[in-house]
Amino acid sequence: MANIIEQFVDDLKSYDGGIERFRITNVMLPNSPFFSTQIMSVLNENITTLTSLELVSCDLKDFDMEYISSFIKKNKVLGVLNLSWNPLFGNYDGCETAAKQLSKAMKNHPELSYINLTQTGLGINNESLNVILEGSKGINSLILDYITFGKEGLALVTNFLKRKNQLTEFCIDNADISEGVKAKAKARMLRDALEKNTTLEQLCLSRCDLGLNERVLSIVMSGIKESVSLIHVDLSGNCIKQMSSIKSIAKYLSSNPALVELNLSNNRIPAKNADILISAVKENTTLQHLSLRGNSIADKNVPAIVDVLQNNSTLRSLDLKHNNIKAKTGTGRKDLFKAICDTTSLDSIANNSNHTCCLTVAGCNFEGNNEDELHKINALENEGEKIRYKVVLALCKMNKGLLNPRSFEDVPLELMPKLLELIQLEIGYNGFGEDITKRTVKKKIAEKKSAEKKSTDRLNNIYETIHQWPAFPSLFARGPGKDCLTKTGKLKTKRGKRAAKVLDEDEDFLPKGVRKTKRRRWRWMPEEQRWGRSEPDPVAPSRSSSRATNAVSYADVENSEDESDMQ
Repeated sequence: MANIIEQFVDDLKSYDGGIERFRITNVMLPNSPFFSTQIMSVLNENITTLTSLELVSCDLKDFDMEYISSFIKKNKVLGVLNLSWNPLFGNYDGCETAAKQLSKAMKNHPELSYINLTQTGLGINNESLNVILEGSKGINSLILDYITFGKEGLALVTNFLKRKNQLTEFCIDNADISEGVKAKAKARMLRDALEKNTTLEQLCLSRCDLGLNERVLSIVMSGIKESVSLIHVDLSGNCIKQMSSIKSIAKYLSSNPALVELNLSNNRIPAKNADILISAVKENTTLQHLSLRGNSIADKNVPAIVDVLQNNSTLRSLDLKHNNIKAKTGTGRKDLFKAICDTTSLDSIANNSNHTCCLTVAGCNFEGNNEDELHKINALENEGEKIRYKVVLALCKMNKGLLNPRSFEDVPLELMPKLLELIQLEIGYNGFGEDITKRTVKKKIAEKKSAEKKSTDRLNNIYETIHQWPAFPSLFARGPGKDCLTKTGKLKTKRGKRAAKVLDEDEDFLPKGVRKTKRRRWRWMPEEQRWGRSEPDPVAPSRSSSRATNAVSYADVENSEDESDMQ
């Protein structure tokens, strides 16, 4: 591995294009002075272009912070710094010095906005934590995951949140807020900090065991509720499964806060309590993204979820992966995807399906549910495009029975040409919707071989649809209206009299060259729902010639013209 890293560094030294992002992850670097002489030489050569520096789990030591801090001071374009999973600030000599060096470099940097110090030892060294927080006043995003807070450490963090700063994203993970005799006191400190902070938009309190103490969760939720700027909240992995805790969150959602995204994954929410939370989502008009992944939601909760999907028009994504919604033993998944794309008819696809929410249940096309395609279709911005893709998906895969001509009886005439165009399409074929469906090289080769057969099948579908469609004759009919074709002209008769104006009426219109006949003709029989030969309409006897009347048919005009020419 050391040889590979050395070769990698040598290759970077010969690169003269200007590196913008430098990342090493989960690689044990060779012993000192490799980092200070080799890695830092590459960084210094790109000091004017590097905007992102990520050295994750590289076994960096506190004495390496001197070189990193010096680079940060000289670099004026760096925006992202990730030093997570390195033992930089533990309880040993040199850690506080390293913290001071990094803090000083961060404090006055013009562009640095994202700092990730996950698992760097700050949780066990309050002095280093305090120094880092002092240098983070101008930072937008500060990630301090995996910190085992005592009351003193949490006090430092909450005091930092109360003070004026530019922080918009703050994350603490595995903080053990609910444990110990001072749990309520720590929860109150966090609540007060959230109430006074006016800049925080994203808050992550994952795996803090907030659900183990109902009173602690209630206190924290009151702080979240009073925070006027929060739009993203992550409460994942907190064992929020008690009825009172669920009601507390449901009450918060029902109040329509400014919240846009809520993560409640991996909380072991039981099925018997889930409906309360889901009903609150139905009433919410601001939430766009909700994750309920990794809970105990079951088939009996599906009706409530379907109700949300059909009535909430603001929800953009709903993650139900890793729950107890079975595919084989129940109809839960089928009902969920019917709410996303109801393929019982063309009208149901356009008007009854949810074209807003991206639903994740299995995370893949499991048991032929077309989940992946539907997820990508609902992620599109154009509503009409979503409907067109869903119609094509239904015609090709989900409900080929829609090709039954009776499915098109209610389609407006002017939309029929567009529908015929959709009938011959297939998602992922010949350039249509390639970003919607997954197409491997093997699948592309197979499609190429069967292209002629698919083309024939599509033509057959179009032929059958047009041939049996009840409204087919209307495509060639012309009705009255301002756009209706009118024709006027002179008619020479045997007696030399001028004929009246000729009007193009539906009941008298015949294509050129066709004469009226008493023979039976083909026509659509609505009662029998088929084409057949029928007797001609009876003609009322008349003593006068139709050419002497004011209404003259096109057939009569043509007959008279032929006769005049013969004379």
